[in-house]
Amino acid sequence: MRRAPFLVALAVVAALFIAACGGTSGGGSGDDEAGDAGSGDAGALPECPVTALDDVPESELPVEVTLWHASVAKGEEAINEIADAYNASQDRVVIDVENQATSFEELQRKYNQAIPSNDLPGIALLEDTQTQAMVDSGTVLPAQSCIEADNYDMSDFVQTLVDYYSVDGNLYPASMTGSNALIYFNVDHFEEAGLDPANPPTNLAEIREAAQAIKDAGITDHPFVWHMAPWQVEFWLTGNHIPFVDNNNGREAPATESVLNSEGALELFQWLKDMNDDGLMLPITDVPGQIDQYLALANEQASFGVEASSAATSVEAFLKGQLSADDLTDGRVNADVDLSGLNIDADRFPGMEEAGHIQVGGGVYYMMGTTPPEVQAAAWDYMKWVNSVDMQVVNNLVGGNDPTLVTVADVPEVQRTWEDTLSGQWLAISFDQQQNGIDPEFPGPLVGPYTEMRTAVRQAVEDMLLNDAAPEDVLATAEQEITDAIARYQEENF
Repeated sequence: MRRAPFLVALAVVAALFIAACGGTSGGGSGDDEAGDAGSGDAGALPECPVTALDDVPESELPVEVTLWHASVAKGEEAINEIADAYNASQDRVVIDVENQATSFEELQRKYNQAIPSNDLPGIALLEDTQTQAMVDSGTVLPAQSCIEADNYDMSDFVQTLVDYYSVDGNLYPASMTGSNALIYFNVDHFEEAGLDPANPPTNLAEIREAAQAIKDAGITDHPFVWHMAPWQVEFWLTGNHIPFVDNNNGREAPATESVLNSEGALELFQWLKDMNDDGLMLPITDVPGQIDQYLALANEQASFGVEASSAATSVEAFLKGQLSADDLTDGRVNADVDLSGLNIDADRFPGMEEAGHIQVGGGVYYMMGTTPPEVQAAAWDYMKWVNSVDMQVVNNLVGGNDPTLVTVADVPEVQRTWEDTLSGQWLAISFDQQQNGIDPEFPGPLVGPYTEMRTAVRQAVEDMLLNDAAPEDVLATAEQEITDAIARYQEENF
């Protein structure tokens, strides 16, 4: 693995990642169990007016389509570059890009608040976790409707993404921006502790062994920094086939209760508590926009941690002087730290037992079915543009997102970048995990009150690590809170 200096603080863009960080060519998951879940009605999809633009008088062109997003730094740059290229390529549609929030959670709240008044955009780039909630909202024009109406070829799409975002065999988002997780580590610290930086930890046991070796060598007091993010708990559990809710994690039928309080989850939570109790972990509260976990690496308070893969291009841009801390945090953080002397590298996400086993993460584009037909048609036309190979190259090399299309990996520019640059090497690892590290029949939870589920998990982790609560107690509490949230959700929506 290539070694290179790395300004860790500028990887803060990963802190803004809310992730968590198989199907048919027709876009759904066919007869696969992974796509046969949720509350959607497979036989009652709305029609997609793919030809409605043809009926718009020339005097009323171009049709304007508003796009909401919450991206920053290189992610926002990619969104704008793709939209600008589309607007310049034709004169029938104008995509109006609007940054509406500083996090996925904030954007989702704004979206939900706009539903009663139907003050919605034509397209919204929302979090990966909201699939079931968006289906149940009744506001989405399913991509499946347009795929079928337009005879759109889906054969090149990454199948794990298609399966994850399909409900009852129907694909709902029209485009996907994949991201997952990597282990980031201080190469020099590993070498000083007698560890091989070419073979970083691949599982929980090896994380502990590495942390113990670094601590015993007197290099850092709390070698493993962890910001207690629920999405990382999801990656660990899903990667080890441990469900959060019943009915195969909500994939075989709508979830009715949580099953989080399990032997597998207890194993993970006990490991986290032991790491903390033994002084091997530096726990950081999961607050949107904070960068304390990166500053811990920057100040060499810690030696390694697990974070999002989507930071790669922003990190490299920072190294080249193309970004500032304000670009990454909107001025919320004032940290003047020189990290140019650090030697940091990254590798596959260390799972509970094996490296590279993850769940889907990132953001997805939804088209709104509440807009006029010509706006829906324009939105679909734009989504096809976003899904083109050329624009997926931009999405990857500029935005740092995993490609939606398999063949993007064959593009010479992509191959050169993945081979010759630090960010490219990390992106290649991330894309491999996306294709090969996700079980298509167990890609992650599908549940309506996903936000409430994450809140319960976040509180459980904080109570355990910051208030010394017992793992079995916090898991029991979280399980009940999630079950109660599911019951409230069902009462309110059905």
